[in-house]
Amino acid sequence: MHFADRLTDRIDAIGSRLVIGVDPDPKRILGTDSKFRAAFPGKPDAYLLDAFCATVSEVAKAYACAIKPQAAFFESMGLLGWNALSRCIQNARQHGIPVILDAKRGDIGHTARAYAKAYLDPDSEFFADALTVNPYLGPDALQPFMDMAGSNGCGLFVLVKTSNPGSHAFQDLRVWDTPDGPRETLGEKVARYVDELGKSHIGKSGFSNVGAVV
Repeated sequence: MHFADRLTDRIDAIGSRLVIGVDPDPKRILGTDSKFRAAFPGKPDAYLLDAFCATVSEVAKAYACAIKPQAAFFESMGLLGWNALSRCIQNARQHGIPVILDAKRGDIGHTARAYAKAYLDPDSEFFADALTVNPYLGPDALQPFMDMAGSNGCGLFVLVKTSNPGSHAFQDLRVWDTPDGPRETLGEKVARYVDELGKSHIGKSGFSNVGAVV
């Protein structure tokens, strides 16, 4: 089923457009003075991470149309974190909650295809409903993600204009294709490209499986 159709069905079913982020800061969860650790005395780190993710999924089940795990927090904890991310995704699926994995992947050729397979292939233990991707290596870098997403009913959220203070240094630069052509910011150019890309991937809901991060 098309990602946008699944997401809109979920929104209609629970009456909410809320997306809950899952950002397991190791210090707040695993630290010796962590309130979360105090709530589960004597339990190992893996248990604490699973409990945190399960708590988020339990809340999201009733109130959120999707969850958005931030991959970096899990990755920072090594194998412990990778395993927790896999279980977090699987737990959300068991509750029928779409998973938007915030990993901001982007590369070229075989590497891009490997990233796409890692997160958008149903056989992967990190299989997500949608993935955030970085377009700044060009359309050819996005294509492997588009191919994998299209084949498996997944979605992509493409970085267009990010909210960090330094984004203006590159994303607000004025660019033009010809000397007499219209000048637009790099972010606007990417937005136009993403808009055109999305038009060819519309689901029955009328929404595309390609979204923009703005």
